Amino acid sequence: MPAAAKYQALWTEDELIPYPREDWLADGFPAAALPEGDEVPLDVEVVYTAFLPGSPGLYDSISLGTEDGKVDLHLVVVGAVEDDKNLLYVLDPDSGDILQLDQSNPRDVQAVNSNYRCFVEFLYHFQQFVNADEGKEGRAARAASLREILIRLDPNAFAAGAWWPLVFDQLTS
Repeated sequence: MPAAAKYQALWTEDELIPYPREDWLADGFPAAALPEGDEVPLDVEVVYTAFLPGSPGLYDSISLGTEDGKVDLHLVVVGAVEDDKNLLYVLDPDSGDILQLDQSNPRDVQAVNSNYRCFVEFLYHFQQFVNADEGKEGRAARAASLREILIRLDPNAFAAGAWWPLVFDQLTS
């Protein structure tokens, strides 16, 4: 099943939001780094939300500068952590990486995924995990199984200092 169809099977029409796929392709983003289809989830319990009050908003561009005032990174906001909207998920157009940026400390940037496609695929698997959750008993074993699936999809997401290992540390403790 193509990814776009499986996303539509998991999330209802009201739980998906379009992203600017065509614009990004025109800007030179590689198609293989973007999610299939034209929509991504609005919300995945605990780990992700596209509901961003205020500025920056979803798909806004932001720039990070160096101490001497030069622009160091141009990033595109693709969401935030549901429980802490100060922690933004951003796309680095130059590398394709998804990073997490702490707005209260813009120098605090963590790796999340190798590209937007992997990030949305992780959200898909995490949503399935959440939907099947029956409480603490058995959660650690199920989380370990999910981790193995996700490592196969994007091993870089579990490198030292990356964000996903922190999520799984909480699930398995």
